[in-house]
Amino acid sequence: MVSGLIFVILAIGIWVWSKHMQTSSIPRGHLKAAIVEHAMSYVQKHGYRDLNLDTISRELNVSHGAPYRHFKTKTDLLANLALDGFTDLADTQEAFIDRYEPGSREQLVALSEAYVDFLARRQRLYDVMWDFTWTPDINPQTAQAARRTFILFTETVRAYIDNQGLDAQMQDEMQMAIWSLLHGLAVLALHKPEIVKPTPERLNMLVNSGMRALLDGYAVQQPRAVH
Repeated sequence: MVSGLIFVILAIGIWVWSKHMQTSSIPRGHLKAAIVEHAMSYVQKHGYRDLNLDTISRELNVSHGAPYRHFKTKTDLLANLALDGFTDLADTQEAFIDRYEPGSREQLVALSEAYVDFLARRQRLYDVMWDFTWTPDINPQTAQAARRTFILFTETVRAYIDNQGLDAQMQDEMQMAIWSLLHGLAVLALHKPEIVKPTPERLNMLVNSGMRALLDGYAVQQPRAVH
């Protein structure tokens, strides 16, 4: 009787130890990065809507509560993914616009091509970035990264307007027109690929033709008066 009880206790101890070893496969201090990496991979394949921390804990083979030590909610995790996306997008914007003279048509078109480059590489991360309004109270770092992309966008448009001698009051209108073109193509490419084939070649062709038509239209506007 006693020997049987000892055997059961030993068996339970071995099982608990083995489960602990299985759930400790991620090196200490690397769990947060592993969660973000796994979530990013999931989003790229399936989108973000069905992503949840419980599924991540099972798929990473960690304890149920482990992800919650780093992310209290799914929104917290998505904010980290969006932070990575906005940082990448801003870096891409800078790399593209720095190739051309400030205020030139080429630079403004290059700004638009930066969005295509980002979309082709990061794909469904785009939804995580733009389906939410990332305010500082949700995640200040994500909000700051998003604002960096916006500032790069507005400064490039402003430089073009100044360089072309257009009315400064056109800026809001021009920004909205360009953003509508880019965001519309992105949404169609991601969610209606039968309408817009999501390849860099196709997207660049559509962006370039759209930007040419848009800027040609603004070019015939009355130039700003010089005082």
